[in-house]
Amino acid sequence: MSKGVRLAVVGVTGEVGRAVLAMLEERELPLAEIHALASAASAEETVMFNGRPLLVGDLAEFDFAQADIAIFAVPGAVAGAFVPVARAAGCRVIDHSPVFRLDEEVPLLMEGMAVPDAGLVACPGALATLLVPALGSMKDIRSVQVTVLSPVSTAGRAGVRELAGQTGELLNGRGIEPAVFPAQIAFNTLPLADSSSDELMDELERLLPVTFPVAVAEARVPVFYGLTLSVSVQTGTSASLEDLRRNLLAAGVREADPESDQGVVTPVTEASGQDGVYLAGLSALPAPLEGVQFWLVGDNVRQGGARHSLHVLEKWIKDFKY
Repeated sequence: MSKGVRLAVVGVTGEVGRAVLAMLEERELPLAEIHALASAASAEETVMFNGRPLLVGDLAEFDFAQADIAIFAVPGAVAGAFVPVARAAGCRVIDHSPVFRLDEEVPLLMEGMAVPDAGLVACPGALATLLVPALGSMKDIRSVQVTVLSPVSTAGRAGVRELAGQTGELLNGRGIEPAVFPAQIAFNTLPLADSSSDELMDELERLLPVTFPVAVAEARVPVFYGLTLSVSVQTGTSASLEDLRRNLLAAGVREADPESDQGVVTPVTEASGQDGVYLAGLSALPAPLEGVQFWLVGDNVRQGGARHSLHVLEKWIKDFKY
């Protein structure tokens, strides 16, 4: 590798970690070294980067003085234990876990926001990153109701393997034993009892001037990648749907190609492995309610995760003092 930044990707065998590697290949950033790190269970595995294998190192044994910047894509408990280790070694950190998202001393950033000269930056959760462009383009919001259809990849690679394994077993007439999810996920829907409303509200309050309540209902669905959101927004005043549509598109939300997709957006066709948040079904709420309802679809791993850490990384690399 040429002269450049020494980067560590922590959690490189997970969904977001793999997406980070893929996007690093696409953007061809100046990296002098790249360290692929994971837990001891995944150490000695290999991941591909720029057509060559990278040996995965044990996170617990890595000296972060060997890296200028680290991207953490690991569970909260792991980030909570090792981010301070990286910072103590002088390594700047971009963290995807929820541990630092609500820490007022840690900037919470997503693509499109100004990147500060900080030692630690947190990235929002995928749900917040899909909602912010839409809600930020609307005025006089009184309340928001979101129904989330979550893919199995929100449970990591283990969730992806469980759906694939159950599908094959059931199609061949064999029984299954759920391990990752509490019940069969293949050909099924699992309503989730735990609401993420409080967590989402806390993140939105740091990303937007939020003065309205947000209620969230969620179900896990047998889809590998891609969040699907049904959003209902009550407002204090009526607004032209065409004006709102223009505002949404100006905020970066995309529409499906009406000729190729008949205006339909799905996790498979628009979200999986793709960039962008897609809009469909924009309509007014029934009278006497004021407001709108619509669907949003986006990749939870790439658009909802890796894309935002790459936004910070590119700015830090641009400003890096060699």
